[in-house]
Amino acid sequence: MQTLKRVLALALEEAQTGFGTLCRRMTDRADAALGESARTASPADQRMASTCRLFLREHGAALRARMERAYSALLARAVQTMHTDLRTGLHDFRADTLSLVEDEVVTRQIEVERLLLRLRDADELSLGHLNLIIAQMHGDSEVRERENPFRPYLMARALYDGLQAIVTDEAQSKLLFDVLSEAMTVELGDFYTRLREVFESRGIRSRLLARPTALNKREKERLAWQRAVTGQADADQAMRQRVERLGVLQQQIQQQQFDLPQGVAGAPHGMPPGAQPAMQHGGMPMHAKPELQELVYSFFTPSGMKYSAQPAQSQLRQQLDGALRQLQRENISSGPQAPLALLDRLANLPPGSERIVVELVGMLFEFILNDELLPKGMREQLCRLHAPFLRAALQDLDVLQGAHLPGRRLLDRIGSAAAGIGADSPLLQPLQGEVERVVTVVLEQYERDPVVFANAEEELDGFLTSLLRECDPVVRRCMPALERAVEVAPQLAAVADALRGQLESVNVERRMMDFITGTWAQVMVHTKGRQPDYGKLLPELVWSAQEKIAPEERAALMKMLPALGRELRAGLAVIGMQEAAAQAALDQLVSLHMDVLSNSLPPSVLPRMSVAGLRARFGAIDLDQPIALAADGLRADALPGQSQFRAEFALHGILATVQPDPVLATASSSDDELLQWAHAGNGFELLSDDNYVQWRLSAVAPRKAGFLFTAQGQSAPLVYSRAALLAAMREGSLRPLEYAPLFERAVESLMTGAESLDAAA
Repeated sequence: MQTLKRVLALALEEAQTGFGTLCRRMTDRADAALGESARTASPADQRMASTCRLFLREHGAALRARMERAYSALLARAVQTMHTDLRTGLHDFRADTLSLVEDEVVTRQIEVERLLLRLRDADELSLGHLNLIIAQMHGDSEVRERENPFRPYLMARALYDGLQAIVTDEAQSKLLFDVLSEAMTVELGDFYTRLREVFESRGIRSRLLARPTALNKREKERLAWQRAVTGQADADQAMRQRVERLGVLQQQIQQQQFDLPQGVAGAPHGMPPGAQPAMQHGGMPMHAKPELQELVYSFFTPSGMKYSAQPAQSQLRQQLDGALRQLQRENISSGPQAPLALLDRLANLPPGSERIVVELVGMLFEFILNDELLPKGMREQLCRLHAPFLRAALQDLDVLQGAHLPGRRLLDRIGSAAAGIGADSPLLQPLQGEVERVVTVVLEQYERDPVVFANAEEELDGFLTSLLRECDPVVRRCMPALERAVEVAPQLAAVADALRGQLESVNVERRMMDFITGTWAQVMVHTKGRQPDYGKLLPELVWSAQEKIAPEERAALMKMLPALGRELRAGLAVIGMQEAAAQAALDQLVSLHMDVLSNSLPPSVLPRMSVAGLRARFGAIDLDQPIALAADGLRADALPGQSQFRAEFALHGILATVQPDPVLATASSSDDELLQWAHAGNGFELLSDDNYVQWRLSAVAPRKAGFLFTAQGQSAPLVYSRAALLAAMREGSLRPLEYAPLFERAVESLMTGAESLDAAA
């Protein structure tokens, strides 16, 4: 969703407040650090630390005040110039404008840059999100930190300038700058987290990757709106109609007052905090004159517009709901009706909140009808949902404001599936038939219960899963391996735990324990029930790693090792382990066996066991033992990873590219949002040689534990574990085909139109 001046103003307010809090925490932490230095450092350093601590206690408040004033001025300048390049170009240089740079300026730049590097590393993730948000707000395809008014350079500069203005002693200034820099770096995370929350709580989120194509499209659309608004002759006729509709809405806002949420229009200038302004009919402050964009934005913001429960309005909504119910029933048997045509049938609706909702939802569906990402037939089926969706919005505005709610989810799911299948696919026709069926069911059943939308989405998901499995030979061939990997993963985790418990009670060297529980357990579990039975090698493996005192034992081991090595290598090959990894694992065992033969192992207090005794001990391990599942899915240690998928695809004889798991799989607050795209049938783009190639998510394993991607002309599918998928989407090497969900794209278009009308007013 596009941003508004008000959201940016709220972010600026939070930045200034947050910087004041950051300064207080910074000086408190620096005081503690200087106190520690005064106790533990060398005598000379102790004296300097004590002096700086005393200075900070006496002049800390003045330093903070200077820093806050400096930051406020720098922030105002940064907002004024963001995405407006005021730097002098080479063609503007003249001899009389050139000047020398003083040493002090160079020193300042070096010190500020040194702190800047530390601040960037302190919360690189949140800073990156803010950089991307600012770029996308301005429709810029290139993310540049210098355009972000909240960049850490301003804080580093404020600290440096504040110290230079107050501290005269150079040694004190240097120590204070170092200590305060360290303290600021530690405390910075909360500052950027709160800034992100300002944008994200109002629906403005950084997308996975700034796309020149999507941003260029938005810029073209903005120009089309502006041409139509300013009455230029070559403006598109459809855009003229949209402008006319929004223009009528703009006039209603100017002539009629509506129920606005607190904070949308703002209190009159000079009113004390908490005071209530004089209200006109409808509940709007008398002096408030919100722009069209502000009002439109409030309808689609979770903390925005809410209905008031006035009896007259309730009666009007009931009458309107009855008219829409009739239109809904007409759409069961008739063809799709254009959104603007439906609006014309409601032209007699009196001005008010309901009229705004009717117009806005109609404009949203008008955009859906013209969305170029979707095939024409799918757009028309989506427009059949206009009446029931409008009824739901009139009953509860949360339908417009909650992306997780059933009505919006159904629209977005149909849109994503249609874009992912594509207009040229033979699967489009059966998909369109199913969409027509579920839309008809919604038209027949919807009254007030949103579960009708949720059921329709669930049925569509099930249909797509079955359609792709039945009609795509690659998916049909791969599904047993994909599902088996998910089934095996919890068993593998349980078997590894059981083996570890048994091995800890016998005399076995640590290298062998790691090999058995981390590598050989996979061979045992994946190949269970197949021939040869690699689980039978376990007693010999353990015995080979035990201390050999008698010459006869060493001779027996030397006789055993060649055959044991061949079987180990064969077992690792069966589960598709890469040659380099298999060789590294076997090299560790060779090193271990050399230590055994040379009597180099440290003595063990545990008794040694014979091969027969070890067979009896390990024969009780159940390779089928299940692992408990959490209520919301698989345990983290029971999720399948790259090795499980590679093993099962190798055992099933399927050539597939299994993407590597991240080195460190960390959870993120954005994981749920990213996984919302992971539905069978959705389109994705994969980065390959600096270009993005289209793939389709063709199958999703149970509990979203694995993902199978196929592409036209590609015989080998791509397989991602959950951790690998999330890592790829975070870094942008894999991204959804749509730059935003269908409903959000419609809102962006509407906001662009409102912005253009406000600018022309």
